[in-house]
Formats: sequence, C-alpha cells, structure tokens
Amino acid sequence: MEHPTNPAPDTGPPDPRAERARARARDRIDRETNDALAALAQRDDYGEAIDYFANILRQDNSPPALAARLGRKVVGLMCLQVPPELFVALGLQPLRLYGGSLGAAKSSPPGLPALMCPLLRSLMGELVKEPSLGTLDWVIPTTCDWVSGFESLRELWFHDTGTVRMVELPRRKEHPQATERWLSEVKGLWDHLKGLAGRKAGRKELLFALEALEAARAALGRLTALRRAGQVPAVYFFLFTHSFFFDSVPSWSKAVHGAADHLAARKPAPGPGVFLTGSPIVFPNLKPLRLFDDLGLPVLGDDMCSGERLLFRHVALRDTSEAGILRALSETTHDGCLCPVFAENRRRLGPIMEAKAEAGVKGVVFHLLKGCHPYEMDSLTLERDLAENDTRFIRLETDYAPEDGGNLLTRLEAFKSTL
Repeated sequence: MEHPTNPAPDTGPPDPRAERARARARDRIDRETNDALAALAQRDDYGEAIDYFANILRQDNSPPALAARLGRKVVGLMCLQVPPELFVALGLQPLRLYGGSLGAAKSSPPGLPALMCPLLRSLMGELVKEPSLGTLDWVIPTTCDWVSGFESLRELWFHDTGTVRMVELPRRKEHPQATERWLSEVKGLWDHLKGLAGRKAGRKELLFALEALEAARAALGRLTALRRAGQVPAVYFFLFTHSFFFDSVPSWSKAVHGAADHLAARKPAPGPGVFLTGSPIVFPNLKPLRLFDDLGLPVLGDDMCSGERLLFRHVALRDTSEAGILRALSETTHDGCLCPVFAENRRRLGPIMEAKAEAGVKGVVFHLLKGCHPYEMDSLTLERDLAENDTRFIRLETDYAPEDGGNLLTRLEAFKSTL
C-alpha cells in the first residue's frame, strides 16, 4: 500500500498582511540557516561527508516538500519521548517541532509571554513562515508545562486542520504504576499512528523498524566514540542529529558512518574536555557551540535530547511478539529519558560520570535557555551532585540573541582556567 503524503494546504484567498509576515519570516529564517551553513563550510575540517548533512538543510524542508522527497506522510512531533520505531514501522516521517532560529523568534506573533521558552517562541515564528506545519497531524508528549500548554497557545494565533494527539507522560519514573501508564500511552499512540498511516501493522513492521533504528544507533554510537576522543566538533555533532528528521533512517545512518570515516582522520582537539548538558541546542542556534571552538574547549559528550539522546539507548528486546516489542520500546524511552520533568532524576548523573571516566571530562557546562524553568531547577540539584563528585560546573543562561556572546566567552574563559 502506498503511504499517504502531505499535500500543500488549501488556504483560500491570500491575506496580504499574512503574506507579508510570511515573506519577512522566510527571509529571516532562510538567511540565518544559510549563514550558519556557510560558516561551517569555511572550517578546515569540512568535507564532502559533512556537506551531505548541510545539503539536507539547504533544501526546501516544508512538510509538503519533505513528504514528496521521502515518499511518506510527515507527522509533527514535539518531544522525543515517544519511540521513533512507531513512526518508522508505519512509513511515517517524524518531524521535530522545535525552533532554534533567532529569525523565527523575531517573526513570532506579538503578544506572546515575555519569558516564553525560546524553543517554542521560535516554533511560533516557524508557523508564520510555513503554514503547512500547522496542518500536520501533531503528536505532543506532555513533558514540560510549556509543551503541555503550547496547543492552547497556538490556537490563539493559528487555525489548522491537523489532528493533535496528546501523550500523557507520567512523572514518577521509578514507580511501577508509571511504567504501566506509559505503556498504555505508547499502545494508544501506536493505534493512533496506524490510523494516520491508513494501514495495518504489527510484529513484522515493528521488527523492521527496530532493525533500522538499531543500525542508526550503531552509527551514532560510532560517532560518539570518536567524540569522546575529541575528534568530532560539537557544531558537526548537532548538525548530524538535527538532520535526522529530514532524511530516511537508512540514508542518515550511512551518511553518519561516512562522517565518522572523515572525522576519524582528524587530530584530537587540544584543551580540557567538557560535558554539555541542560536545555536543548537546536540548529541553527550554534552560538554556544562556536564558543567552545573559539576557546579550545572540546565537547566530549552531552545528554541533550537534541544531541546524544536523539535515539536513547539500545532496546532490550526479550519478547518478540507485538505486545513484547511495544513494552520494550516503552521501557526504553521511559527509563532512558533524562528530562528534568521527572520527579526522580538522580540517575542523570550517570552519563556525566561515565564520560568523565572514559574520556577524561574536566568540567560540566550547563546550557540554560531563559524561560526554561524545569532545566533551571534541575541545574541547582545537578550542581550540588557534581560538587559532591569533585566535578567543576558552570551555568550559562542565554537565549538566541548574539549580544551576550562576549560575556559568555569571558565566563567560559575563566571556567577553562580552573580545569
């Protein structure tokens, strides 16, 4: 059965004011993206293997164009908490609905909360630029309060035709009832996505998706190992992970191996290595990542959902029935998530300590977006836990604007001198 795609929305007669706002947003966002990619292309370690990912982002990635290019229906996804295997098994393309563009943030509708999460303010600007994003069917896991309330906020400014599936996230990770609640949500989402795809699917399709995603995890794991050795610049790593949502899984996995081959010949970066944590960094917001390059502070690891946690960990499959696969996927995404919205989250210290032991990480940099309240609270407990483990820590509160770049650079330079 041929998978449905996303046609361009029928918007009726154009609204001149809306068209002007869209043109301004498109100009700002496209210019920012092109400038970021042009800056990457000037690096000495750039090559054809890196350019593959840049070319993905240079293309028209509106939902209709993406659906036509990949030959599958696009579904909007506001959080990576849900298993990507569910989408792949049904021939659907998940598209992460977060914004990392200052131009998009500036293009967002007036009247939004002053301290709104920059990721979601930027997404509001992306909706101005590309109305077809609003016509997608959306999946919204209820992680932080900003994400949970975003649909109501969006309806004040945009009218769309897509369905919205809220996926309830239980906050008590260690509680048995929470595990079963999350499993029921995953099963419900599986049935919902089958309806969107217009096809039947079960054990066979899920096993196919597991194989494809395990290959992607292996590719990302190889790249992560090179990163631990100081051979993968942070700006490239986040370029690779961002492009995942605009490519097929097999093609992306093959390209990641190609990038790993290219970067394996790169000399390890000098300077004390750091671990990056905190609020997600989303392309084209490369500001914090460029600072590390400028100062000679190689990023040897991260625990961000926009970075190494893109694909979580390997799925421990004990039962290959459809029910068993869904349970394994549910447990992987629930247990492996380090999002600060959980009530018990002390295990998030684990990846940092592992990177410290494996790669000699000297300090931890906490990237905090203004308005990101869960991560702000999380930074306080993490700072305490790291102090107890004799690990240096710095918190950098920022947004997408460039004006604080000098101050951040000065603080990082002082932090480097203590490592």
